Amino acid sequence: MKKLIFLTTLFVTLQSFAANFYDLKIEGESIFNRFVKQGAPAIPLKRIYDYLNANAGKATKVAAKDRSNKAVMSTKDITVKGDWIAIIDFTKPSDVRRLYVMNVKTGQFTAHHVAHGKGSGVRFATKFSNINNSKMSSLGLYLGGSVYSGGHGASLNLHGLDPSNNKAAERDVVMHAANYVSDKFLKQTGRLGRSWGCPAVSTALMKRMNADFSNGGVIYAYHKDLAEQAMKTGKLLEDKTINDDADVDYDGEEETVRKSARKAPVAGKK
Repeated sequence: MKKLIFLTTLFVTLQSFAANFYDLKIEGESIFNRFVKQGAPAIPLKRIYDYLNANAGKATKVAAKDRSNKAVMSTKDITVKGDWIAIIDFTKPSDVRRLYVMNVKTGQFTAHHVAHGKGSGVRFATKFSNINNSKMSSLGLYLGGSVYSGGHGASLNLHGLDPSNNKAAERDVVMHAANYVSDKFLKQTGRLGRSWGCPAVSTALMKRMNADFSNGGVIYAYHKDLAEQAMKTGKLLEDKTINDDADVDYDGEEETVRKSARKAPVAGKK
């Protein structure tokens, strides 16, 4: 009897992911097409849909780090969700809402600001790396992992699936909240602040990303001119066509905040 119940449950679970995600519609309109009309770039959206069609509901083995001992790397299985997806379009500058958050089943669509790494550029992200201490963002597909409490509060572990980002866990590349991702910072400086390689978002959005993308949500960090290379190599990727702003570290960015923290006096000492 227990075996029958298990098989029935497994069948129902697999059936829920059996349909082609491209076939999902709202009021007779393809949800995929609706996302594109609302501004989501079609090429990375197609890659996510293809990935979901092949993997939704299945366990994927990913590289992971033990947060209690950052020197220890291991692997874990994450079951790919079939609802929430996100695209970060790094082709666009940081002052533009370039993070698209979507639900492939309900058609919900919103656009948000997201920061890139200091090593990747200033207003534009033009360099991408999978190398430790580069402070660069990494292109590629990610799976959301567990939520943990870090220096930026509740943050989302990210697990890279491509050669261009498969060291995300090792590099401590996570999604976290930051005060430099805000309308106030943008108004003062003309761009968002920069992280040390993490896709940083606003505090309000981080709560939603933790809730919807933990343990299997799919996020694709994309650049239209570098996406194909990112699926093949972990080497430095660069867009040399952009004339970026001068590299100035403003108060409140990751770089200045961490420098200030290192200089702060220890309690009880001068």
